[in-house]
Amino acid sequence: MQSHIDPNTFDLEHLKQEFNRFRAELAGMNDKLSNNAAETLEQMSAYLDRGQLSSRVSMLESELEHLAGRLKGTGKDAVAKLEHEVGARPLASLAVAFGVGALAAQLIRRS
Repeated sequence: MQSHIDPNTFDLEHLKQEFNRFRAELAGMNDKLSNNAAETLEQMSAYLDRGQLSSRVSMLESELEHLAGRLKGTGKDAVAKLEHEVGARPLASLAVAFGVGALAAQLIRRS
């Protein structure tokens, strides 16, 4: 359904004013977004320039190396305990290994 615009009541001047107001609001929003983006970039640049990022990465690297060393030591201890248990109880170890293998085979077969 089309509406018919009566040229006698059509207020072109009002539409021009509204359009100019809308244009001004858009320009203001554009300026605000530009300022926010520039401020964010400055903050990121300042953060990176202070060297905090590289020191944080170095700290994380050394912490990971420490954890890897602890994990390696724990793994070695577990292997040593397992070797001792297998040596002390070879038949029980063989039975456990067989049971774990049979259970794994059942699970794989069901999949």
